[in-house]
Amino acid sequence: MNSKNYNRSDLDLDLLKVRKLEDLSNLRPWVDVIILYLITIIIVFSSHFLTTQINYIFYPMVIFLIAGRQGALLQLVHEASHGLINKNIKINNFFGSWITSYLIGVNYQGYTSAHQSHHANTSTDKEPISDQEKYSIVDFKNPKIYLLFLKDILGLTALKVFFNYGSDKSKKKNNLNLNKYDALKSRFAFLIKMSFVQLFIFALFNFDIINYFLFWIYPAMGPHMFLMRIRGIAEHGLPKKLGVISKNSNEGRYYTRSFLTQKNYYNFKILTLAEKFLIGSYSVHYHHEHHLNAKIPYYNLKKFHKLVSEKVLQRVKPENNSVIYEKGYFSAALSKAYLPKEIIT
Repeated sequence: MNSKNYNRSDLDLDLLKVRKLEDLSNLRPWVDVIILYLITIIIVFSSHFLTTQINYIFYPMVIFLIAGRQGALLQLVHEASHGLINKNIKINNFFGSWITSYLIGVNYQGYTSAHQSHHANTSTDKEPISDQEKYSIVDFKNPKIYLLFLKDILGLTALKVFFNYGSDKSKKKNNLNLNKYDALKSRFAFLIKMSFVQLFIFALFNFDIINYFLFWIYPAMGPHMFLMRIRGIAEHGLPKKLGVISKNSNEGRYYTRSFLTQKNYYNFKILTLAEKFLIGSYSVHYHHEHHLNAKIPYYNLKKFHKLVSEKVLQRVKPENNSVIYEKGYFSAALSKAYLPKEIIT
């Protein structure tokens, strides 16, 4: 058995247990998003007070904290893109658009289409550009990666992604792209809806455009994109680090990594909490498990991890647990990965 055939059926799992984990809670996402709203509001306005009333030296720190909460919103958008918020499609999509994605300037329809393609073509050349770009360079000895980080921090990557969602070239390959009129109409409708939500957020800042930009727009366009690049390198950059070309989604899935799990973790708990807050909210750090079964909602991924982790390690050889199950996002991004040749088949 090799990486070309890797999927959850190889792991000989108890199907009844797996299906039980696929059950959705209609209440849990709404409770979580309300708590996320409250925490985000507290952080944003505390950050404003901390920087303006005490010292602007705190600004670099607070914008990353805000970006972490915006990343948490994106993770709930991600759940909606898989239909994991509610079985009712209208409720699910309302949550994925009005309740989450419009708050951070994400086109829900474009994100959903691109993310479905990401799962169908994980780590292959058919994967959407918006995903490939996150781990286009994985070697920290390559000076070009720092240029990408600079573009992230300056907001240039965010602009590129913003205009690419909904018009990715992968759609053309799959005959899914709309005609120009419908695409323009869809883009315009998104901008109107997003602007309405952003106007509401703007009002929370008492229509102070400087604070609105400093404590909401820029964290989403800059630090958030930097954190998403670290996440992309960690989750899906392993094939490039190994010099392996993934020919299909099974191979891409084989090299997808999880972090901060019971199998491998930082000894310093503060690092674990920091990475979960900045990048790994809502159990997205169980990313290998998510790619094994995208029907399992975030609140059941830890249980799924316990069910599959030993079998996953047997599949990729126990001595490689530090490759598939890495300590954390930053350690995985910075590490020089290695797998024995007999495993890369």
